[in-house]
Amino acid sequence: MLVKIHARDFTLSEALRDYTDSRIRLVLGLYRDKIRRTDIFLTNVNGPKGGEDMMCKIKIEPDGHSPIIAQETANDMYNAINICSHRIKRAVGRRFDRVLQRRKGFSENVRSHKDGHFLTTI
Repeated sequence: MLVKIHARDFTLSEALRDYTDSRIRLVLGLYRDKIRRTDIFLTNVNGPKGGEDMMCKIKIEPDGHSPIIAQETANDMYNAINICSHRIKRAVGRRFDRVLQRRKGFSENVRSHKDGHFLTTI
């Protein structure tokens, strides 16, 4: 899984880069073989004005599927990364669980058809 981290409107420290990389690899570890590329965009939305302005956007490009995107804005970049990484983990899990359910249903239908019985799934 290729992970690219992009910083906008602030200087990305080595500590934040390492944290972001390790965090995304941890939450997506189960799906790493199914993900081609992960882009993480870290942005200071309001600049020096302050406030809840640190944004993390994660874009996942799974093999053979459309991209999955999650985004979070918080007052702290680490907090934004944590929340966004949990959101993307749930979204990726739902996507691949759906694919597995479809394949499982298809194989059950094929197996039932071979036995001479038809299985209708709802």
